[in-house]
Amino acid sequence: MKKMIFLKALKFVLMITLLVPLYWAAPSVHAAEEENTLILSHDFEDGTVQSWSGRGEVETLHASAVAARTGDYGLEVSGRAMTWHGPALDVTELLEVGQTYVFTGWVKLPAGASSTNLNMSLQRTLPDTTHYENLTFGTASAGGWTKLTAQFKMLEPANQLSVYFEVPDRATASFYVDDFRLEKLPDLGPIVIEEDIPSLQDAFAGKFRIGTAFTNNELLTEPDKQLLTKHFDSLTPGNVLKWDSTEPQEGMYNFSGSDAAVAFAAANGQEIRGHTLVWHTQTPDWVFHDANGNLVSKTVLYERMQQHIETVMERYQGQIYAWDVVNEVIDASEPDGLRRSLWYQIAGEEYIEKAFEFAHAADPDAKLFINDYNTHEPAKSQALYNLITRLQAKGVPIDGVGHQTHISLFYPTLSEIESSIVKFKALGLETHITELDVSVYSNDSQSYDIFPEELKTQQAALYKSLFQIFLRHTDTVKNVTLWGKDDANTWLRTFPVARNNWPLLFDERLQSKPAYWSVLETVQVEAVPAAPQNLTATAVSDNSINLSWSASASATSYTVNRSLTAAGPYTSVAAVSGTSYKDMAVSAGTTYYYVVNAVNSVGKSVNSVQASAKVQGGGPPEPAGNLTLAYRAGDTNLLDNQMKPQFVIHNNGTSTVSLNELTIRYWYTVDGEKQQSFFCDYAQLGGSQISGSIVKLPGPVPGADHYLELKFGTGAGVIPVGGTSGEIHTRLHKADWSNYSEGDDYSFNPLQTSFADWTKVTLYRNGELVWGVEPIS
Repeated sequence: MKKMIFLKALKFVLMITLLVPLYWAAPSVHAAEEENTLILSHDFEDGTVQSWSGRGEVETLHASAVAARTGDYGLEVSGRAMTWHGPALDVTELLEVGQTYVFTGWVKLPAGASSTNLNMSLQRTLPDTTHYENLTFGTASAGGWTKLTAQFKMLEPANQLSVYFEVPDRATASFYVDDFRLEKLPDLGPIVIEEDIPSLQDAFAGKFRIGTAFTNNELLTEPDKQLLTKHFDSLTPGNVLKWDSTEPQEGMYNFSGSDAAVAFAAANGQEIRGHTLVWHTQTPDWVFHDANGNLVSKTVLYERMQQHIETVMERYQGQIYAWDVVNEVIDASEPDGLRRSLWYQIAGEEYIEKAFEFAHAADPDAKLFINDYNTHEPAKSQALYNLITRLQAKGVPIDGVGHQTHISLFYPTLSEIESSIVKFKALGLETHITELDVSVYSNDSQSYDIFPEELKTQQAALYKSLFQIFLRHTDTVKNVTLWGKDDANTWLRTFPVARNNWPLLFDERLQSKPAYWSVLETVQVEAVPAAPQNLTATAVSDNSINLSWSASASATSYTVNRSLTAAGPYTSVAAVSGTSYKDMAVSAGTTYYYVVNAVNSVGKSVNSVQASAKVQGGGPPEPAGNLTLAYRAGDTNLLDNQMKPQFVIHNNGTSTVSLNELTIRYWYTVDGEKQQSFFCDYAQLGGSQISGSIVKLPGPVPGADHYLELKFGTGAGVIPVGGTSGEIHTRLHKADWSNYSEGDDYSFNPLQTSFADWTKVTLYRNGELVWGVEPIS
């Protein structure tokens, strides 16, 4: 269950996907152990409030013994009437541009008060606007003191700066503050990016765009701008295109921030992803309510949505090539899989359709995406998949799926990520990895002051594996965007708790990390290998086809592709490391056509010359129909104590198929009368929807005396037209854990380690055989 902690945290607060541009929690150790310079310290021991004042001018502040953490006095705060009320301290004259500071304060609640979050924040007033920035937060309680500490880098001059404390969830709560300190970190000298290292955008040119999200604060310093332009050919403005930034009040637009962000990217020849048009978060309340505070009608909501989308998209038409039109609309716990946001409460699912229709009308050339997090989760993945199929059936103009991919070193698995990409590829849409980062934590209680070396190594290995997955699917993955360019600009410094996190490819001083170099390793080979030569295909007496070919220089593996017609189209049936392959997933009397590609980390070769062979023998005819069944051997050991057959059902027909109408049978010999146990290790549609029965045949037949029968629950859903069931991973054990001998099992194919059609596993619909050939005596 530990791995689920991170996931639950993401589900709970991932709506606040904000970059943290100027500050971060938990100060790091600095070079040569230089000490910070103390700027001021307030312990209230003189019995006064020491220059602190109430932000709302209604608060009562006084030095009190009950508020003391150390010594005799602390600052007691009472009389608050609004959540933003609290003590503030003007620090305008104390902070210098280009320097980094540490703010520290201790907070506590009065006796008897229940715990609540308490924020330490900063108000920055510039000539044209005022920013309110949460530096850090923590859970304050009556039982003990909580330390709040954060760093802040002063990037630009300000007319006024104030640090303040507030209770965001309780307007009238009283609290105590003591032992406040403001320190300046040692000056480590100017930050200079590494100009001589390879550019990420150049390394992945021709494969997919490499992007990053950014805030406009990163446009204030030359090194930040240099890193943005050197490595990334796609930019996502993190906040300034959202509704609360562009139209905070109805009809009153503010494009100053978004214009600056778009202009920067355009000036540097970078593509721009727009994020985001319709979201349940960072949308002003006026969008959903009338002047009396009541929810508006669907008609009014659509008028406001259309006006906003048209105004924003038309302004940047031809400059923003892709938009996250709707963001985070899935809630797999709901019967229809949709989040019960105010959008949904007013308009139901139709608001999603309208958003895409309005967006397409505003900019017909822009690519339109639906974006969400945790798309690797089976239930959420299926809910999103089902929604998209409904939209496509109605002709809604959707071009792609955005997988946010906020993950950790510990969860999810790589196979879950890849399975999700493959699942949505079947819908014919583009895939964008929109918000990639890799947290170094497995749960919310962990915290490190320094990035441990072993975690750096783990993170590098995980990033490498991720990019290898993306490179395997460049036919659908067209953009990989990191949610931040460096470890000083990441939302994970304050979410889900305030602590250091190092989730990106560059460190706080914009230097490359091991993760950066591991990503480069996935593509830095001189060239793709040459096509394999001398491919031969030979039918053999056991009703299989043997393939062989000559090795290609620099190839690390080979992809075998097959077709039922000369010149294709071909379907990949296997990935092998050697120069031969035995294709057993074939039918008697059928001619098969093959080509082979050589593969390395740069990519794959062009097709080899085609070879063909006709399978020998006759045998019973295969059922004809629109459903096919692919199989993979999850365990290829012939003599161990488990069997791990895995399946994917494909719907090639013209109508959806209910899964609870289907049954799969896997035929095998049990090798002794032993009690057996069935397990569903994984299913994209949800393991609870899979039931397995072990059935003994009345008499043995060649290769089988039992079969495993899989059935689907009523909640398993349907397979859409052109879609699949998703992967189903099963496992069998004997009760005494003795070994199976699978070498003579009818359905077992140890060479089939990638999913491919396999007629020796059978599929039934409402009891009628629709795929495969049963073993015969």
